[in-house]
Amino acid sequence: MDVYCLPGTMCDHRLWAFTQRAIGTSIKLVHCAIPMENTLDAMVEALANRLPKEPFDLLGFSMGGYLACAFAIKYPERVQRLMVLSNTATGLLESERKQREVALNWVSSQGYRGIPKKKAQAMLGKRHKDNMDLLALIQAMDTTLGEAVLIQQLTSSLDRPSLLSELEQTHFPICVSVGEEDELMPASALSHLNHSDRYEVRVAADCGHMLPIEQPKWLADVLVQFYSGGCVTR
Repeated sequence: MDVYCLPGTMCDHRLWAFTQRAIGTSIKLVHCAIPMENTLDAMVEALANRLPKEPFDLLGFSMGGYLACAFAIKYPERVQRLMVLSNTATGLLESERKQREVALNWVSSQGYRGIPKKKAQAMLGKRHKDNMDLLALIQAMDTTLGEAVLIQQLTSSLDRPSLLSELEQTHFPICVSVGEEDELMPASALSHLNHSDRYEVRVAADCGHMLPIEQPKWLADVLVQFYSGGCVTR
């Protein structure tokens, strides 16, 4: 079984490696890089040209989760099941938006020297903030993608309208999985998801924003249950 996977900002195929190892061969996680386009609409159209035309299983992490939702709304007939990680299909928190605007201004004037260790640590849960392997992975993915990709991804995704009302008009199964300690998740949106019958919401303990690398075994179990068509155990 193939699941097509959209990564987050400054993440590449290595984002899925731990989870793929935990899953084994029952599911193949097919990495789909975020398109190098200047708007979210253009990204969705680029994905429409890459992804299967027949119904397929879709997974998105962080920015890729928002893109997956936008794609699923525009092409619902092509989505069999949708899982969203570390995203609520809503806009950025104002604090995160301001941080991104500051980063863009800094890069435009000073150039980009890679993600600071402090920023990488902020994306991890308390248990993992000093995990040098995870920090090195975040920094390695960032280094590989580089300045041009950072500018494109930050600029194109600053303005994110909420997609929840449109998403709730679709008919395929939706599972939203988040880290318990993810400070980038809007509390109001999480409350909405938890009180809606439209979503299965799962929360990973000891986990910040980087769910696929912080809790790969937990995520592997959720993926297998969800994409096999069964109910995810609470």
